[in-house]
Amino acid sequence: MAEPASPDSGQIVRLVSESLRRLIRAHIPELAAESAVVFDSPADIDSHDENKLSLYLYQIEHNPWLRNLPPTLSGRGGEPGRPNALEVTPAPLVVDLVYMLVPYARSAEMELVLVDKLVRLFHDMPALIGPWLHPLLRQAGNERIAIVPDQNSIESLRALWAGFPNKSYKLTKLYTLSPVRIPAGQPYSADMVTETELTLINMRPQPDPAGAARP
Repeated sequence: MAEPASPDSGQIVRLVSESLRRLIRAHIPELAAESAVVFDSPADIDSHDENKLSLYLYQIEHNPWLRNLPPTLSGRGGEPGRPNALEVTPAPLVVDLVYMLVPYARSAEMELVLVDKLVRLFHDMPALIGPWLHPLLRQAGNERIAIVPDQNSIESLRALWAGFPNKSYKLTKLYTLSPVRIPAGQPYSADMVTETELTLINMRPQPDPAGAARP
């Protein structure tokens, strides 16, 4: 029997993509079909007979504002016969996920409709939050993941498409999902110091029996 997934089992990035796909399919009827929203690269899609959206994760960046966070400390009761302990949870790895969203349809007019609905959806719902977040994402500390449009010039978008051989440029929107917290390691415990012993040693010179001070 397979072990249940956990936040540190390499599932966070996949679950962010799944949550974003579920949000899109639930709010855009033209993309509600199971096969309509895919994670495939635009280089691998050539759809002309159905509505389809390439939800392609093409870049992962370290979040510069939440890097090198300190670990968190929490107290817990010690085992029998041992003092209370501190549980040390390493700070998560915080990343930003950059997605290409490329619509495909039977006609250019329908592709414009899909883009219109996408940008309005992310205007009305600018974050993955509440029921749209997978429970494991919340368990990993992701209570809110913002969906932020990237302001890219047409030149940078064309340069991006130049990496897809034999593919002509298509209308493309870029969105960054941030911050995404990925657990960095298992918590560990350390005993708390609850009692110390202090020994004082008199270092002052002591008089000898004849009354003269010792050097």
